[in-house]
Amino acid sequence: MAIRAVLFDLGNTLWHIPEPPPVEKIREETVRRISALLRSWSVEPEGELFFLGRDIRLAIEAADRRAYETHCVSPHFPTLVGEVAAAKGLDLTPEESEQLWQTWNLEGPFFGRRLFDDAIETLEALRRQGYRLACVTNRVFGGPGFTQEVEEFGLDQLFDAMVVSCDVGYMKPHPKIFQHALEGLGIEPQEAVMVGDSLRADVAGAQALGMATVWRRYPNVREQVDGVLPDYVVDALRQLLDLPPFRDGRQPGPR
Repeated sequence: MAIRAVLFDLGNTLWHIPEPPPVEKIREETVRRISALLRSWSVEPEGELFFLGRDIRLAIEAADRRAYETHCVSPHFPTLVGEVAAAKGLDLTPEESEQLWQTWNLEGPFFGRRLFDDAIETLEALRRQGYRLACVTNRVFGGPGFTQEVEEFGLDQLFDAMVVSCDVGYMKPHPKIFQHALEGLGIEPQEAVMVGDSLRADVAGAQALGMATVWRRYPNVREQVDGVLPDYVVDALRQLLDLPPFRDGRQPGPR
């Protein structure tokens, strides 16, 4: 069956954070944003509430890691944020919990997120060859903020589908997140290639459904997962175009 589509991970595959800001700067900005929100609710950010941002981070990291290592069902993070606030004596409505969650997230531009230099040219080359493209990504934050960031990078014009774990409720390597993307593209697993930097999330997850896989090795990260062997390995995105499924600009099967 001919390859008709290419699915991409985002973090450390299409974009990355080359130089994260200092921890002190992250802490200061988090405190500033949350303090402003609390004061808008006539609540002073003092005592235990001063550490609300820190405790939200710890709770999110723990819940996200636990889900990834077990059932791969994405937590509902606004609810989790509300529970953290309640433990500090701050009872919030669902709407306020969502607002606190949105405020806590500093988003990619603050961290200096950038596309890899060959990301756009590779995606455009694949589209010229007629392939359908999608992103399938594990993220704790999706919705309008994520969409805006994708648009600012110009990726929204290149993807036919975008699937985010926290929006669909499942994390890679759970089969349902891949199935969501495949259904959005209208193709079968055997007609798709998955490209990502994680052997477990991207390679093993996609292979379980019968997809071909490309492991995009990220510098200084050498993940090893027993029994997981990608079909292809690249160290730069532009190398995709030299792989057998895409070489010589061959056209995919009929849509």
